[in-house]
Amino acid sequence: MSEPFQLLKDIDQRCRTNASALPASDSSKDEWIGIGFRVGNVELMTRMGEVSEILDPPEFTRVPGVKPWVVGIANVRGSLLPIMDLKGFVLGEGIANRKEGRILVVKHNGVNTGLIVDEVLGMRHFFLNEQTLNVPDVDKGFKPFIKLAFKRDNESWPVFSFHSLVESEQFLQASL
Repeated sequence: MSEPFQLLKDIDQRCRTNASALPASDSSKDEWIGIGFRVGNVELMTRMGEVSEILDPPEFTRVPGVKPWVVGIANVRGSLLPIMDLKGFVLGEGIANRKEGRILVVKHNGVNTGLIVDEVLGMRHFFLNEQTLNVPDVDKGFKPFIKLAFKRDNESWPVFSFHSLVESEQFLQASL
């Protein structure tokens, strides 16, 4: 009966002995993780922690007396979620086919909202040394919410701050 137990102890000891020789790296401290998304023809990223969920567009109810970029309100798992058109807010021209888009859910400072974007491009990993304050030229509507970018292989990814967006007075004033 002790033979299987002894075999497991031997395996454990060999693993520990061999593992100590492996190089240890903590590259997570030097890594930035974001979510890529597209609004119109502009590709952006946001910090992973700024988006709590990504959804397909749910059924929603229109709300009277609001600005055109306020799409409506949806019941998402028993909670009411305001749905906003990010392109409509930033560029003044709504997403052409909202049902084809995706919803990025942002929860910040008591504001919970779903923002429709044209497409979610997936996770993006960068090293902190790829960060730059030289933000590529984007439409002026995006500029207040972009302070930095990541650059790799002559490709630049502006970082859009949803937290800055939901803190902005213009965004909070959704009623007409």
